[in-house]
Amino acid sequence: MVVAGGAGVRFGARKQFSLLSGRSVLVRSLESARCACGGVVVVVPRGGERAAEVIEHCAGAQAVVAGGDTRSASVRAGLRALPPGVEIVAVHDAARPLAPAEVWDRVIDAVASGADAAVPVVGVTDTVVQVAPDGSPRPLDRSRLVAVQTPQAFRTSMLVAAHAGDPEATDDAGLVGAAGGRVVLVPGDPANLKITAPTDLLVAAALLSSGAGPGAAGPGAAGPGAAGPGVVGGSPERAGEAGGPERLSRAARR
Repeated sequence: MVVAGGAGVRFGARKQFSLLSGRSVLVRSLESARCACGGVVVVVPRGGERAAEVIEHCAGAQAVVAGGDTRSASVRAGLRALPPGVEIVAVHDAARPLAPAEVWDRVIDAVASGADAAVPVVGVTDTVVQVAPDGSPRPLDRSRLVAVQTPQAFRTSMLVAAHAGDPEATDDAGLVGAAGGRVVLVPGDPANLKITAPTDLLVAAALLSSGAGPGAAGPGAAGPGAAGPGVVGGSPERAGEAGGPERLSRAARR
């Protein structure tokens, strides 16, 4: 599922339709999803599911559906559009057009090996502080912090259950964890940036020209537990240690 229903308030326009080195951000995100998954549902701004200027960005998708007023509402719309029998679903923000195939494989394989959700993360390089009520900074231990990326993969039944009651969150893995699901961390990719401001398009274009993005094997950097996936909120363990479905190769998922 590629979630592209945002209004682009911070960007100043609907960034998913902005051009990145001659192709839209959404087209690039959709193509990375198609390389890893057997089918793709695209969630677009309400009304866009019937607009030719939007549909042209969704070539190759199995379904194009209208999103909601929030990201969580858009994910629920995408879940309703999934065909029957889908056991694993990956949710990807259209604003991350450079997600490499290796990251898709890591999250999907982790769920196939028994996790309820798998999240790609990278280490935090900036110093991060928490602002106290009196306005004073409280430094946080950077070695224990990671930045979360997409795509994130889920056992479909668990993600549907986590969305029961229409909860709101900026991150689906948080909903699955709150519902009691086992969430694991896998290495993300530093080049898998999120387009938030117009200047991010310049950075993304430079990364593309250097070979980053789908098809490029970028280094993973997971921060804490980088040697292997870890369970959110628990002791680090390998995602494949728990029982679950057989590991799915990319060829088997197509």
